[in-house]
Formats: sequence, structure tokens, C-alpha cells
Amino acid sequence: MNRRNFLKASAAASLFATNPVLLKAATNYTGMFLVTMHARGGWDPTSFCDPKMNVAGQRVINNWANTTPTQTVGNINYAPFADNDNFFKTHYQKMLVINGIDVKSNSHSSGSMNNITGIMKDGYPSLAAIVAASNKTQELMPWLASTSRPMSGKLLAPSIIASSGQLNTLKKLANPNLYRTDRTDTYLQADELSLIQQFRSNRATPKAVDMTELSKQRSQYANYLASTYNDGSFEQFLTLLQNVDSKGLSLNNRNYNQAASAIAAFKAGISLSADLNVGGFDTHSNHDTRHASALTNLTNAVDLLWYIAAQMNIENRLIVHIISDFGRTNRYNNGNGKDHWSITSNIIMGNNPAWGNRVVGATDSTHRPIKIDFNTLQRDTVNGSNIEPKHVQTALRQFMNVDSSAAAGKFDLGTSNTPDFFNSSIMTT
Repeated sequence: MNRRNFLKASAAASLFATNPVLLKAATNYTGMFLVTMHARGGWDPTSFCDPKMNVAGQRVINNWANTTPTQTVGNINYAPFADNDNFFKTHYQKMLVINGIDVKSNSHSSGSMNNITGIMKDGYPSLAAIVAASNKTQELMPWLASTSRPMSGKLLAPSIIASSGQLNTLKKLANPNLYRTDRTDTYLQADELSLIQQFRSNRATPKAVDMTELSKQRSQYANYLASTYNDGSFEQFLTLLQNVDSKGLSLNNRNYNQAASAIAAFKAGISLSADLNVGGFDTHSNHDTRHASALTNLTNAVDLLWYIAAQMNIENRLIVHIISDFGRTNRYNNGNGKDHWSITSNIIMGNNPAWGNRVVGATDSTHRPIKIDFNTLQRDTVNGSNIEPKHVQTALRQFMNVDSSAAAGKFDLGTSNTPDFFNSSIMTT
């Protein structure tokens, strides 16, 4: 590969565009992996996990409610809409549904910021960024993202998930000694590579840590070592991704490729967390058709996360947090669409945890939040409080064991009292 082609390949392989330590994986991380899945554009919880039937004398909330009642599996109610039936019946035991979250904004940017970080304040990081920054050692790409501008808080740089079409480019970066990825021709012969490895062992490695050397020289040796290190973990990631059983879903589809990429990266030991997203939810017109398509893409992507995690035997270490910008109005507009509404829901998923198959929080028949007692999780319209994104994010920081980390400490959310969302013995009734 000549210099021009290498630079082109490097630019195309956005997965590694920001990470200076190439092809190195951790071997000591045994904690939980986190995926935050953002339903981008503002989903409609009343057609998903907080279903609402129509009320006589009021405007129609949901067209589906004219013919079909709310469905229930376990302790969880869901709407008979899109592919919800299959999704909830398959995964309800994994789910903690949090309804009636007051985002306090109808703005896409502010709503997304609040749900992703727990605060409407610029410069705060996502939970996935905090988890990665708190636990990373030498992972190649500790924090994955499906957008080029995720919320980092300047804690660390994201690694942007590559498209499926860039796999051949990634192969070239994973094994730059190959002349062509579809042949066995190499630039260097085995004996030449052996000399390089000897130099690494005998000269470069000791020099990188030799305090008698100048700082600039130590840095040059360290950069050389970083640029040539390869423990096979990245090749394992590519192999896992290429050979994954995607349940019939095409990995050429961005929604499914990013899910498969995240799980393969976790399994290969090169990533700890991911901020992913599925778009299409800003349905100001033709709401039912467009929202059904977006919800099906979302549930397929989340289902694929769990399906591949089970294939790779890491499902017991996976936490999935599903969020959106906000909710949608409790009525249709003149274009059969629904506009922005500040009340939303979250779903947190684990592999059949004790805290699963539960619902916390509630809304009334017109999708307005009902206050709850944060200690008992029961409805309390007099002395209770509304759930806000900061409460969910604070609870998740605690659950992921990063609330006391230096990374989290830089970004206080100002929560004096947080609901005990993960207490398996109580839920909102």
C-alpha cells in the first residue's frame, strides 16, 4: 500500500480516526458493557411502552386504540403497534420501563442533551463516555459512537463506527503487511518481521521507559511502539463482525451494522461502551406509517444487540438504555402527524435481572406525568416529584459503578434525591 492509498484508507476508516493507540486491547476489564440507543427525533411512548387508549369526548390520541386494546406481558403494558408485540414478548423480563419522564423541553437539541447527559448544559458527557473514561486502560476504542459529534465532555475521543462497506479498508489497517487483502502476498518476509520484533524487544521497549532518555525521545519510542502493536484483537473484531449471524438482517443497513459492530467490539476486548442511534421519529406528518417503520427499525436493532450478545456469550454483561429526545403530542395535527411533547419514557435492559419486568413512573390518560414518591415509587400527587432525566442518569451512574469516578465527579447533575429504580421489590402501580 503506497502512502497516498494508506492515507485514503486511514481517512475512510473513521473507526480509528481519533485513537492514537492502534490495535491494542485490554485484558483486565470484567465489568458491564453499556449501549445507549437513542431513538432520534422524539418517539411516541403512547404507541410503545406507555400506551394510551382514546378517551370519550377528547381528541384521538392513537388510531390503533380505535380497534385494539392495550396489551400486557408480565408487568409491562405496551401498544399493539408496529412490531411491538414480538419485541415485548421476547424481552419483557429484561426491561425496566420508566414512564412519565419530564424532559422540560420540546427542542431536539435540548431534549437530546438532557436525556443523554442528564442535564441541559453544554459540555456534559454521555453516560457511555463516562463509563469508558472511568474504566479504560489500553483499549483500542473504549467508546464507540454512531455520530461524528457525540457528547464527550472532553473526557476522551470517540471512535466512530465504520460502515459495513469499509471492512476491506479496515482489513488493510489491521494487517498493513499484506500487499492485497485477498491474497497472501506481503511487504515484509518473516525474517524481516522478526528483526523488527527483536528491535521492539531489545531497543524500543526499554527506551520508551528509560528515564535517562529525554522526554521527547521516550515519547518517540512510545509512539513507535503504539503504532506497530498488534495483539490480534482487532482482527478478532473483524472476524466476529464478518461471521456474525445477524438474524437475517442486512449489515449493510446502518441500524443493524452499528448494533453488530458494538457487540463484536465488546467481545474482542477493544470497546467498553457505545452511543448508538436509530432515526426517523420526528413524525410531524403521516405519524402512524412513519413511526411504525422507525419503531420497527429500533426494536430490530435492540433485538439484534441481544441476539448477537448471546452468540458471543456476553449477554450477562450487557446493559442497554433506550432513550429519545422527548415524546409526541397526545393528539394528531392536521397532517395526521404528532408534534413535540416534553413527556417521555426510557427503557433500561439487562439479561433477565432481578430488577426487570417492572415499570416505574406513570402518566395520566392524556400522557401528562403523575408525581411519585421517590422512596416507595408509588403515585403521590400531593408530596411526590416528577421524574427527570437527571434522576435516571444518576441512578445509572450508580448502577454502572462510575458515580464516584473522577470522570463523573467533574459533571455533577445536582440530584439530592434519586428514585430507587433498581429495587426489585417495588414498582409504580
